[in-house]
Amino acid sequence: MRLPPKVHEKNGRYYYVHKNKWTGLTRTDEGISALYLALHWITTDAPATLGQLMDHYLARGMDDLAAATKTSYLGMIDGRLRHAFGHMRIDSLKPAHVAQYLETRKREGHPARGNRERAVLSSIHEFGMRQGWVEANPCRGVKRNTERPRRRYVTDDEFLDAFNRSPEPFQDLLALAYLTGARQGDIRRWGLAVASGGVIAYTESKTGKKREVAVSERVGYFVERARRRARAAGGDFLLVNKWGKPWTEWAIHSQLRRLGVGWRFHDLRAKAATDSEHNVLGHRSDMLRVYRRQDRVKPVR
Repeated sequence: MRLPPKVHEKNGRYYYVHKNKWTGLTRTDEGISALYLALHWITTDAPATLGQLMDHYLARGMDDLAAATKTSYLGMIDGRLRHAFGHMRIDSLKPAHVAQYLETRKREGHPARGNRERAVLSSIHEFGMRQGWVEANPCRGVKRNTERPRRRYVTDDEFLDAFNRSPEPFQDLLALAYLTGARQGDIRRWGLAVASGGVIAYTESKTGKKREVAVSERVGYFVERARRRARAAGGDFLLVNKWGKPWTEWAIHSQLRRLGVGWRFHDLRAKAATDSEHNVLGHRSDMLRVYRRQDRVKPVR
């Protein structure tokens, strides 16, 4: 993880170092949000650069966002935006710079990702305007990259082939992802008691909304099989690997790569919406068009 300027890690704590003076901030196990909040209180001067504005935004501008969205924004800021714009004076960014950035991301083969990063940069400037630090948002009026909606549909044969070649713990993960339409970030965090009273009830990390999914016979079978394995491992999460550890995003990606499939884990969410006669994703009906990738598909039995 890239630390903010002048922040150093030592003996399990973060410190702000200025003119050889070390000022304690937070413990490393308190997380990145606590670090940025503590950093804000000792650097209260108005930001002079966009990098400093980004630090203020991370500390105080994301309070109303869901946890998963905060993590995503942090990744985009520290992954690309800080490198591209952090050195610039706070009032020097122009629409032409933003347009050029979007064009670069399109040439790199990531037009949609560039649009997401532009949206974050816009949010940062809106925050700066509310604080009285910037007068305008240079992202306004800049045309977004054209995006092609993802049309990849996982066929029944493709799904069953991957399912049958997977170890049992990964089978449970694949099955429950498909049968419930849950996002990867949510299903990985399901606890042992997530299924109770005939429903799977949880709060979506991306939206903060509560969801309930009926426990059908098929869902119940995989829940109980996963629960027995998790209890034997003495863990708190429902879905664990063969070592009894919770699945990570990297581990899921690696498993799919070993299987040699030509689809992403998130495509199972689209398959769930496409195959189901019901709105299993918890979206408004108009949002289902984003996920449905064929008019009518026979469900997997």
